[in-house]
Amino acid sequence: MKAIVEEIQVGGVTIAKSLFSACCELKVQHGTNYNRTKLNFTIKLPSGETKSITIRDEDNETVAYGNFEGLPNFLDYSKEVLGK
Repeated sequence: MKAIVEEIQVGGVTIAKSLFSACCELKVQHGTNYNRTKLNFTIKLPSGETKSITIRDEDNETVAYGNFEGLPNFLDYSKEVLGK
């Protein structure tokens, strides 16, 4: 049994087919004015359920959110960023 990464979104704009191509795209984006260091992984679990996790650089730390148990979801993350 294994979980399969179905999609990797880089910087909120580009879809990569592999971890290597996602890293290359992240490096390309980092060299432009569009500097949004963020990766979103869409993962299909062995049960058939689809989950996601977003990992992003923010100020002086790297944070994660998604719909895996124990992670804050995007709405909770947004509320914390906005201070609500």
